[in-house]
Amino acid sequence: MNKIIKHGLTALLVTGMGVLFTAFSAQSTYQQAYASTASSFISKYKSDVTKASTKYNLYGSVMMAQAGLESGWGQSQLTTEANNFFGIKGAYNGASVSMPTTEYNSNGQMINTTANFKKYPSAYASFADNGSTLRNGTSWNSKYYSGSWKENAATYEDAANALTGKYATAPNYGQSLITVIQTYNLDQVFGETGSSTSSSATSASSSSASSATSSSATAQAPAAPKLAKVKYYKASGKDLVPLSSKYKKYYVYNHVKGSTTSQKRYTWSQLGVKSRVQVYLDMRGVKSNSLTNWYRLRFYSNSKAKKFWVSAPALSFATTYTGTASGALTPSKSSSGYIYNHIVGSSYLSKPVKKVKTIAAANKGYNVNKTALQKTSKGLVLWYRIADGKTKGWIKGSDVVSYPGSVAVVNHKETKSISKNASSTYLYDHANATGNLQKHYKLNQVDLQIGTKVSIDKIGYKINDHSLWYRISTPNSSSKYWVSGSFLS
Repeated sequence: MNKIIKHGLTALLVTGMGVLFTAFSAQSTYQQAYASTASSFISKYKSDVTKASTKYNLYGSVMMAQAGLESGWGQSQLTTEANNFFGIKGAYNGASVSMPTTEYNSNGQMINTTANFKKYPSAYASFADNGSTLRNGTSWNSKYYSGSWKENAATYEDAANALTGKYATAPNYGQSLITVIQTYNLDQVFGETGSSTSSSATSASSSSASSATSSSATAQAPAAPKLAKVKYYKASGKDLVPLSSKYKKYYVYNHVKGSTTSQKRYTWSQLGVKSRVQVYLDMRGVKSNSLTNWYRLRFYSNSKAKKFWVSAPALSFATTYTGTASGALTPSKSSSGYIYNHIVGSSYLSKPVKKVKTIAAANKGYNVNKTALQKTSKGLVLWYRIADGKTKGWIKGSDVVSYPGSVAVVNHKETKSISKNASSTYLYDHANATGNLQKHYKLNQVDLQIGTKVSIDKIGYKINDHSLWYRISTPNSSSKYWVSGSFLS
């Protein structure tokens, strides 16, 4: 039997699974009535919310907004008498409190009655119970609220919207939470970020105070949210990057989210995308309020194709390992490639700087200061960064005819185990400046055995045969050795 509870500014529909919002009063009235109380509430319970939201990997800003809305910022009778900030029915460790409420009878008529609600020993217990509910879901679906988990929601807005229609039936429930978060800067209070900057809590409080002393009883409309500032970086549009495995969890926009009032959002299905296709990227935008990356994409190579914006998690950039390098390389005169300001396909996006054949015409070697290995669907790609006077940029190893060394070394941290093949291969004590492997040892000569876990700190890529080598550290020792890929598992 469904039941209605009224407290604070909210009417709650109570079902067997918990509490569902059915109504929320005008935002302007809410701001005027609760602005000063909210600030005290936030300060008082910030520590408890931080602890509970961290434990269950949820957004603290969303939890605080929910608690504020559902308890009337701590003023509801249920909160003051039972530390129940979320209107949850039932008993907590056997403890409950009886409260007047309204419920629907079997004929669909509303009647006044009483019901038992959870009584918590402390405020933190209520916040933790809410966190446990969102993390563990319902009896029939443990992932019912998974859209609000931090690992699934890129921003607090995504988490808040994910609760609409699940935690609450009100169609504007998520937006109500977002408005509260932005009004009181809750994203900043909890060190989180969203797509648009928050309005000032101090400003909101001052506005409410002014309204209260005014002879006019007209409610003040909430101030429009401040638009996010974005710094843009143009690229060539040649970076072809696949969508990530989680792309469906993110919306597509006509502008960087929160940067304009003419913002529109789309689902991937609305754009006809049903699988992880590759997209062309021609611009990166960095939001100043959150330092998050956004990318402008198109689905076709034609630069005039329609463009959209997505946040970084919707894309799967190639993994790239970099390391310092020295020596010089000689570019190929027959290459049709380019030198780029950044590695093609990386999260920075790229622009061509010069044609390779242009610098090759000088018949000279060029000094390098970095090397990189990029993992792509077609295998590893070797890059070098030229830093020679005015000639600077990244060049592919395939556009080089003379290399700085026989082994390209990059940094990489990983843990692997000694494989059963290790007894038939060697360990080498180091790679010198030219990449030549030096003195070698058998497995039984060092403090290692099959199955031992070792730490890796560098990868070596041999130019002549394209084989991979790893520098490992032995447990309980400062010794480091280079081993082939077959040595590890």
